[in-house]
Order: sequence, then C-alpha cells, then structure tokens
Amino acid sequence: MKNGFKKFYLLPLLALIISGSDAFSQNLEGFGNKGSFNPEKNSVTTNFQFNGYTNYWHDSYRKWIRYGNLVKMAIPNVEYEVAQSKVDIAEDLKIPGLSLQEGFLNNLLADHYQLLDQPTLQKLSEAIVENNVLVLVDPETETGKKLADKLPKDDGWKEKLKSHQFGAKDFTAVNAFYLENGAKRLYVILSRDKTQRDRVSELISDTKNLLAKYDLRRGWFGAETLLKSVTCTAGHPLEVIGKGMNEGNSWFTFSGYMEFLEQKQLIDWLAKVNLPVVADVGFGGQIYGCKNYDGLQVQSMFTKESWIKYAHEKEGYAFRAVYDTEADPFHYDGYIAAEGNKEQIDNENFPFVTATGTLDSDAIPCMVLFVKKGEQITKQLMWEAIMDRREVGVLGNGKMMGPALYRNALELLLLDRVFTEEYFGDRISLEASTKDYSLNVSVTNTYSHAVSGKVEIVLPPELKIAGSLTSQINLPANGSKTLQFTLNPLAAAMGKTNPIAIHFKWDTNQKSTLTMLDLPRAISVQQLLYGHTPRVTYPVTIHNFSVKTVFPVKVQVLDRDNLKKVFYSSSQSCTTGTGTFKNMSFDLDVPPGSYKVKVTALGLENISQLGVGKAEGSPYMYTIDLNSDGVMEYRMENDSVQVTLLSTGARVIEYIVKSRHDNLLFKLWPDKPNDDKRPFRKRGYYPYGGFEDFLGQGSMETHKVYDVEVIKKEGDYVRLKMTADYFGNKLEKTFTLYGNSPLLEIQFALTFKNPEAKVIGPQPILELGATHGPEDVFTVPEKDGLHEYRMMQEKYYGHLFFLKEGWNAGYDTKEDISFVGAFPVTEPLFLHMWMNHPSNGDAHYYYAEFQPWVPIYQKSTMYFSYYMWGEGGPWQNGLKALRERNLITEH
Repeated sequence: MKNGFKKFYLLPLLALIISGSDAFSQNLEGFGNKGSFNPEKNSVTTNFQFNGYTNYWHDSYRKWIRYGNLVKMAIPNVEYEVAQSKVDIAEDLKIPGLSLQEGFLNNLLADHYQLLDQPTLQKLSEAIVENNVLVLVDPETETGKKLADKLPKDDGWKEKLKSHQFGAKDFTAVNAFYLENGAKRLYVILSRDKTQRDRVSELISDTKNLLAKYDLRRGWFGAETLLKSVTCTAGHPLEVIGKGMNEGNSWFTFSGYMEFLEQKQLIDWLAKVNLPVVADVGFGGQIYGCKNYDGLQVQSMFTKESWIKYAHEKEGYAFRAVYDTEADPFHYDGYIAAEGNKEQIDNENFPFVTATGTLDSDAIPCMVLFVKKGEQITKQLMWEAIMDRREVGVLGNGKMMGPALYRNALELLLLDRVFTEEYFGDRISLEASTKDYSLNVSVTNTYSHAVSGKVEIVLPPELKIAGSLTSQINLPANGSKTLQFTLNPLAAAMGKTNPIAIHFKWDTNQKSTLTMLDLPRAISVQQLLYGHTPRVTYPVTIHNFSVKTVFPVKVQVLDRDNLKKVFYSSSQSCTTGTGTFKNMSFDLDVPPGSYKVKVTALGLENISQLGVGKAEGSPYMYTIDLNSDGVMEYRMENDSVQVTLLSTGARVIEYIVKSRHDNLLFKLWPDKPNDDKRPFRKRGYYPYGGFEDFLGQGSMETHKVYDVEVIKKEGDYVRLKMTADYFGNKLEKTFTLYGNSPLLEIQFALTFKNPEAKVIGPQPILELGATHGPEDVFTVPEKDGLHEYRMMQEKYYGHLFFLKEGWNAGYDTKEDISFVGAFPVTEPLFLHMWMNHPSNGDAHYYYAEFQPWVPIYQKSTMYFSYYMWGEGGPWQNGLKALRERNLITEH
C-alpha cells in the first residue's frame, strides 16, 4: 500500500514541477538587465572658486566631483584656470589689464604693417587703403571710439573670474585686437593709458626682434626614468623623448638616479634613427653637461667642493638650490629653481634650470631656449643658451620665470596662443607605441580644417618592416587616424632597445616622435649554474623572432678550457609563434667538473658557465614556526650552516655558520621597526633583514607571501621553490643547499610585463659577527685590482663597482668569520655597496649591502643566480672553494 500511495502522489507532483518549471521559464522571458556603468553621467559636480589672500594673493577655480556621494575628487576648472593664467601673465608683463585677441601676434608678425600712434580718423582711413596698420589709440578719442565700437560685446569673463587683480586701484583695460577686411588687417592697441599702450608696442617690437635673431627650442630639463635604478617610475628614456617631441621638444636632459650611466646609449639610439634631438644626462640637483661621468660615485662625494671639482674637471656645470646658505661660499654655475624661486630667477643675473621630473608626475615644467637663428640644436648650443641666460622656465598654468627680455616675449606669444601652437605644431598630435611586433602610429588633427600629410618611419638597421616606410593620410577637421605596421626584427635586434622614429609632414610643417621595440635575448639561461652529478636541470627560454614556428634548440656541455671537447649534447624541438617565447628544460648528464654550456637556436648561440660536483653530503630540510604566527618558516641544515627561509618576501632570514654560532645576515624580523606605524610606512624601505631583493623602493617583494613548493627535502642537496605573481609579473626563487658545504644557491626566474620594474637588486644584508663595525673588511675585485672598504661610524655612504670578477667578500677581523657572494659578472650593470647608518630615515641600523643591480627584460623569462659561502676563517678560503666549483666568472 505504501508504495502505491507514493506512486499515486509522485506522478501529479512531478507533473506540477514540470508545469511550474515551464511557467517560470516563460515568466523569465519578461525580465531584462538595464544596468550600466556611466561615471560621467552619474557623478555630481559643484564649483569652488577663491579669489583673494591666504598667505599670498591668488585665484583658484576647481570642480568638486562626487560619485556615490563618498567618492570625491577635485580637478581644475580648465576654462577658468586658462583665463586666469592670461590675467597672471598680463600682470607679470606689467600690463595687468591687457586682453590680447588670440592670433593677434601670429598675424602681426607675419604681416608688413605701418605703425600709427593716436592718428586722426582721416589719417587712419588713408593709411589702411595702402597698408596693414598697427594703431595705438585712446578710446576717448574720435578714432578710439570708432574702433572701440568694433570690439565684441562683453563676454562676461571678467565678472565670472573675479580675479583679485581686477580690484587694483590702477587697473586699466588694454585691448589688443585686429579687424579684417579681405586681405587687409587693422591691428589695434586700445587703452586710456599711454604708458600701457607704449608698453605693449615695445613688447611687440622686442619680440619681433628676438624672433628674427633666435629660434625657440623647447625642452625638458631633468627628466627622470630611473632606467639604471632599482627604484621604479614610469617611462623609458625613448618614451620620454617621444612624448616630449609630441609637445614640440627638441632637447632633453635626464637626471634620475644613475641615469648618467646611459649617456652613450642615448647618443647611439638617436644616431641610429638620425633624429636631430639633443639628449644629455646629469645627476639631479648637482651636476650636468659633463663630457662623461667616468668615476662618478654619487654616494661617496660628501662635500660641495667635490661636486664642483668633478663637474669642472669633466667640462660640465655645477648647480645649487637657490636657497642654500651652505652653498654661498662656493662658486656654482647655476641654480636649480622651482616656482617659489621666481623672484630670484627673474631679478638675479645667474643661469638656472628647472626640473621636469617623471612622467607619472605629469612632466609639466619645461624650458624654452633662445638659440641662434637657423642653427640645428646641439648640446653645445643648448648649454650656451642656458649659461647666457637666454632661457625661460615654464611651469604649471603657463607661469614663467627667467630674464625679462626673453620671458616677456614668450609670455606675449603665449597670450596669442596661435603663434606658439603653430610654432611647435601643437594642433597635430603624433603618438607611437609598439605591442608585440606591431608598430602603432596615431595622428590626430585638432585643427578646424582638414589636413593632408605623409607619415614616414625611420628604423635602425636591426629592424625591418613589412610594406612601405611611408604612408599618405588625409585627416578631416578634428579627425584621427591610426596606422599599424608589422616589424620584423633581425637577430642583431635581440637583447637590445631598438629606437623607431616617426615623422609626419604636412604643408610646410613637420612633427616627429620616437618609440622603441625593446627585445629580450633570444636565448635566456642561467649564466652561472651549479649542480650535483649525475643530472643537472638546465632551464632555457627561447624568444622566437623568426618566421619559423618550429625549430631545434641544441644544448652542448663543453670542457671549460677546451671548447672543442663535448661532454654532453642534446636537442629538443621548440614550438612557439613569432614574437612569443617558450620555457624549456634540459637534464644535463655530466660527471663532476668545470664546464661551459653552449645553447644554439635560431642561428644564435649563448655560452654560460657550469660547475658540477659529486653527489655527497646529507643536508635536510624541515618546517618551523619561529614567531608563532601560523605562517611556517623553512629551515635547511647541514654540517656547516643552518639556513632559514621566510615565505614573506621569499628571503633568507638566517644564514648561520655553525662553527661560529653566528648569523652572517642582519636580521630585524620578527621584530618591527620602531616607526612601523608611520603613514604609508610600507611604501618606504622596510627592514626585515636577511638576503632579499630591491625591486622598487620600497621593494614590491617586501611584504608578499610567496607560494612554496618543497622539491627535495633530503639527500645530497635540498631544494625549495617560492613563487609569487605580482598582477601578471611572475617571480620565482629556487633555494638549494648543497652537500655538507656552506654553498647556498638562489636561482631567480622573472617573467615580467610591467616595464617600470627595470632593475632588480638581489642582496645579502650583512652583519658579520655580533655587530657590524669598522672591524669588518669588505673586498671587491674591481677592474684595476682588489680594493678594501670599511664602514664609517659617523655616516652612511655608498659606492659603485665595475667588476673584473663576479664576487665580493667580507671578513670580521675580530671574530674570524667570512662571507663570499658570487654571481655571473656579465649580468649586473654594476655592484652597488651601501654602508648603512642609524641616521637612515627608513632603516635605523648598522649593516652592509652588496647588491648586483641586474636589468630586467620583458617578453621572455629572465634568469639570475646568486651563491653564498660563509665560514670561519678568512674570505680567501671561501673564494677558493667557489673557484673550485667553477662559480667565479670573469669579464
């Protein structure tokens, strides 16, 4: 009965469910999603305006924007700010009531005209029959009244702006405008004040004379890209040049940290595409214009005299801050000036420069030089103009500083607007970029009329292009067009930054810009590697620049001293598309020894160094939670050392030499710095200690918890891999402790896409013995031999080393303990030493850093290896052990 009862009710219930499902499905047909994301439509805007005095007289016009009530931001009210900038410029010209019609000067300077001062109506009428006329006139005269009637009706800007200048007792309106009748023009300077009329006429005359004698050369002084630094900022020098050229720049200086090292590269890049642009370097706020920067040690020059002496010995210039009482006794060549220094710059007869800064700070300041007419800009002419004070600094909102003759002329031209736009080609925007192997060129016409012209591409010899290097384009008014070109790099382009110049020519004008195809090595490997027999894992990454999609990759292990003797050979087929890369792995089956490894692919080869040891010893690895935070630490041990790894930052926090019971590394963790709660503390250097990396300042790695994979926890070596993904940038570190020796290996593999991460600085933070003091002697194999360095207890300092061999060593003379670090010498830009001091604002401790600064390349996997050896006794023993393992490389 029960079963029958269930069946009796189940069938109608099932039918009801099916029926209800159909009905519900039918009901869903009437539903739709009308949601959208429209911040512009849904934001609420109110205006804020201030005209008056806070701690100075000024005028501010802002738009307050709210979104969802709680998102609030403020931006300039552009129309009002531009209008106010014209009032400010007029005040600086000492004609506070000047209103100049845009295009007035552009047309006047191009026309032949007759100058008339207070003419009668009859005389003016007669003159305009034959000539264009510039007339100076009082609006109360018959002629003036007639001309004043020709002015447009009040547009209300004066009432809207309410500028503080309008309330001045002596404020007098001065109108400069022009009237047209066919091809004839009548230019009018209208004011009740004769002095003001004459002042405008005089400024026009001065400007005309200067333009007859000089060309205007716009540039960015003190741009920063940090191409050679572990600190990150937006932009590559070639990108900066390209963006600046689109604004009309023809010269640049770069002064970011260590950018003086790119002096020759800049010259070579521009020469490859025949671009007549000046690109110079210097060191921010100190020295510029040197013929070279050989031997410059920016962290070891402690006196002002040392900077001045260096600059002058190198035929360059030394600069100082405008307000620096300690600099007053010394002879400098110029000022580094900012907006607040306008009074001094305008009135003191002293050369100056003003810094542009970084792209991510908007690169607003520029300088305009007055260079001899018709001469191509050169480094020499650039510096002649600066040192002769034929220069104007242009700051935010068009504020200017510099000698009155040149400043006032440029201010008058800016009031005109049309002249400066035409002079620098500003109505045409030319932008270029590369993605993969595509070159994208965008040309935008902001004229109110159509423009026709020709795009021309100039490539370096290492690049080719599919199709023509020129293209004719027609742009409607306010129109834009994007062209795409396929680039074909040759083998010689690999491992290089390849500049690409683009020109757009229209009418009698030309605008240019610059971009680049930055390419990795075609063959990426660990340039220095160690392993135990019988098998060594050897990673290889191939970037395919060819049209082939399948090709062989061959690996040969050669005798270090006889490259014709082959110990091992293997080949694999690589499949990857043009412009892409492939990670591969080879197992090298070789006996103990010292080797070179040759990788061959795509007609290229790479030779690296390999040491192979016997499979002996019994290290082991285990987990331990040292600070009871629930995040495990990983400890590797053998007879010689105890190594502790943190997954936070993937760092070695302890490297303890057992014979001396000493951690050779400075360690603050698990303690926090005493300024841990300082605002934005994690954006500065944050001292954990140990072996860590600089990748940004503060490092993007510092607080990141890595994923951990234990690869081998016992045997003749132990190995652990830590991996992190920084929003699409993959960083992998593999730690290996070998045998019963102190040898610790850290292999890096970086697959990065963010180009602002330009350099990584792997480094042990050393504190040999119980404390770091002058008893610690550090040895570096520089090009001219071994040099020793010690800390200075009274100050911090740094040094750059260009190495003969890839190692550095330290020895505590009191406690008889030593450290040697080894790395492939060809990979870093330089070895950077930093002797830290408690006065450091971010790290209040004594310790020593030795960082190989290694450039990061994109579009491939980049490899780097670092080896640590610490033991009781002198450092020479550790160096000898590393040599025996083939872990010392030479230039």
